[in-house]
Amino acid sequence: MKSKLHLQSLAAIFFLIVSLGTAPAQKGPGAPPAVDPNTGLPIATPQPGNTGGLAAPQPQPAPQWMDPNWKDPDIVLTNVYYELPLSEVVRHLRERFKDSFDVLANGNGDIDPSAVMIRLQLKNVTASEVFNAMNLVFENDRTPLRWELKLNGKRPTALLRVLAQPSPTEPETKRGVYFVGNLLGDEKSGGMTMEQLVQTLSEVHQMSFGSQGGLQFHKQAQLVIVTGTDAEIEFIGNTLTALRQKVELDAMRKAQSKSAESKPKSEATKTP
Repeated sequence: MKSKLHLQSLAAIFFLIVSLGTAPAQKGPGAPPAVDPNTGLPIATPQPGNTGGLAAPQPQPAPQWMDPNWKDPDIVLTNVYYELPLSEVVRHLRERFKDSFDVLANGNGDIDPSAVMIRLQLKNVTASEVFNAMNLVFENDRTPLRWELKLNGKRPTALLRVLAQPSPTEPETKRGVYFVGNLLGDEKSGGMTMEQLVQTLSEVHQMSFGSQGGLQFHKQAQLVIVTGTDAEIEFIGNTLTALRQKVELDAMRKAQSKSAESKPKSEATKTP
């Protein structure tokens, strides 16, 4: 009797051990982690919101130049080779893609699409990949054009946008200083007063540049200070050189005139 009970106890214990070994792993808190049978190591169970230290994959947004609802035609060009004006490339693409999209590429008064050359060699490309390749060429060549793929209602449309040109930079402003003491003096001797010189330079600058310019004068030091571009400074310098030549010429003429006036008097004193 005792041996029979002993055997029944051993069978119950054996059944319990087998049941624990084959039971599915508990998922509740405090349950032992599952074991990888290949490595014998516990399998890490990712927690909600935990990606194991790796960023969860995010859907890639569409490029800004391409509408997210744009869909490429179900056509792939196996071999693309262009060395044509842009207008011819547009016509060819519409034919190859069976007019699946419209094209707006009129340009403006500054850029003529027929004058822009496209040089491409591509393989196995969709429509959007061809337009993107042209944008890369425009960017590399600094051509102010970009394709944008949009929807006109439900109709796919490729729009050729002309980029705004940067405004030209203003020329650098500099200063030039000129000594004008050799131009100043009495009018009888061919010189000019400072006021006359100021008026002359201002009027000449107005005639050439449309303004009186940044002219300053220091009467005691007999200096003219010019603030402007290289062209304006050079122009004032050339004007002062011409005025010096005029003063020298006037002085020479007056000297010759005085010499001519005094010559008859000296000859008259020599006659008996």
